[in-house]
Amino acid sequence: MNTFFTPDLIFFVVVAAFLILRLRSVLGRRTGNEKRPKDVFMYQDTTFDDVKSKNIESRKNSNLKTFKNEINRKNLSGDKALEKIRFYDKTFSPKKFLSGAKKAYEIIIESYASGEIDKIKKLLELQVFSTFSKKVNLRKKNKQTLDHTLVSIKSADIEKVDLKETIVDIVVKFVSEQVNLLKNKKGKIIEGNNDYIEDHIDYWTFTKDLKSSNPNWKLVVTKSE
Repeated sequence: MNTFFTPDLIFFVVVAAFLILRLRSVLGRRTGNEKRPKDVFMYQDTTFDDVKSKNIESRKNSNLKTFKNEINRKNLSGDKALEKIRFYDKTFSPKKFLSGAKKAYEIIIESYASGEIDKIKKLLELQVFSTFSKKVNLRKKNKQTLDHTLVSIKSADIEKVDLKETIVDIVVKFVSEQVNLLKNKKGKIIEGNNDYIEDHIDYWTFTKDLKSSNPNWKLVVTKSE
């Protein structure tokens, strides 16, 4: 009789579980004294004044009371901004927004590391895209590669909401675990360390014109601790 759980399948599941546990146990933790990679996305800060669009479309509707309770308002600029977002977009949900922001975070850093910057052009404000493109092209010119592993996104929280007219900026704090290795053309590590997992704290600002028919948000600022 055929069965789903064959001996081979059980073997591969056990091996996969072992490798995951091994990765977390073998790799150490960042002490704060290691040399920071100069060309790793997480350590690049970008700040721009020209703000206009954003990513994450919510479909689930919720009442205003639930809407407010979903947000940690410790550092927010006030409920009026949140109510105005809700006025223009009845489907907006902080929970859904953060879910989309985490996906955007993962896609953007992985595309940056692999050098496939064109794949994320629609997620980036023009000047941010230009900045990242220059850094990717510089790596290619120097025949360097960036090996990136996003181990986990430990948390993603809304830190601040700013509203000017119909332009809204939402700052999201990401706490993640990553391994980033910058290598030369011979494959030698010139920045980073493969013996530990780095803890990263990043603040990304997403923006959108509430009157725009485009449902997407765009990344306009990245900062890191």
